[in-house]
Amino acid sequence: MIKLAAALGAILFGIILLPVVQPVCAQERSERISFASGRSSKTVQDSIAGYETVNYRVNVRAGQRLAASLRTDNASNYFNIWAPRVSEAIYNSSTSGELADVIVRSSGDYRIQVYLMRNAARRNETADYSLKVEVTGGDPASGDDAEPQPDYADGFSGGPDFWEVANVPPGDRLNVRSRPTAQAPIIVRLRNGAVLRNLGCRMNGQTRWCKVERRDGGGSGWAAGRFLIESGG
Repeated sequence: MIKLAAALGAILFGIILLPVVQPVCAQERSERISFASGRSSKTVQDSIAGYETVNYRVNVRAGQRLAASLRTDNASNYFNIWAPRVSEAIYNSSTSGELADVIVRSSGDYRIQVYLMRNAARRNETADYSLKVEVTGGDPASGDDAEPQPDYADGFSGGPDFWEVANVPPGDRLNVRSRPTAQAPIIVRLRNGAVLRNLGCRMNGQTRWCKVERRDGGGSGWAAGRFLIESGG
C-alpha cells in the first residue's frame, strides 16, 4: 500500500512539473485609412512578421466601390476584407487574387486585414508590403471638408466617357471578353494605357464588369473594372 501511494505521488508530481504550452496569439494592430482632401485613394507601406496582423479601417457608404491591391515581397502575404457586422470575409486575396474590387452593400467601417499564412507565420517570416486602398463612386468618407470626386461607372452611376487600362501586371494584358464573366471567350487582349469608350458597368457577383468599345471601331466587349481607371479620352 505504501509503495502504491508512493507511485501515485510520483506520477502526480511529474504531471505538475509538465511544461505549460502557451497558445500562439496573433499580435494585432489597427490603423485608420483616411484620404486627403480631393483624393479617393491612399497607399500605405508597412511590414509584418510571424503571427502579426494589421487591420486597416476605412469608412465606406453603401453603393460605393471599395478597391484594394497588395504588393509584397513575401508570397505568403495576403489580405481579407471584412464588412461591418459580418462574420465572414467578403474578400479573400489568397483565393481571389491580389486586386479586390467590390461594391459595398452597407455603410460603415470596412476592415482590410493584412496577414501571413500560417506556414510562414510559424517560421516567423517577415513581409514588406504596399497596400493601396481606393473608395470611389461618390465622395470618400474622409470628413466634411472632402471635395466631390469624379463619377465612376460602379454599377450605380454612368461614369466617365472613357476608361484607360491600368494595373495589369508587367508582361500581361487585359482580357476583353464577349460576356461579363471570366468564363466567356476572349475577344481581344490589351496593354496598359489603352483607351476605351465606356458603355456602362454592371455587377456579376462581387466583380464589377464594364462594357467597353475600342476607339478604332474594333468592336465591344466586357472587361474587369479593377483594371480600368478614368481617362480623358
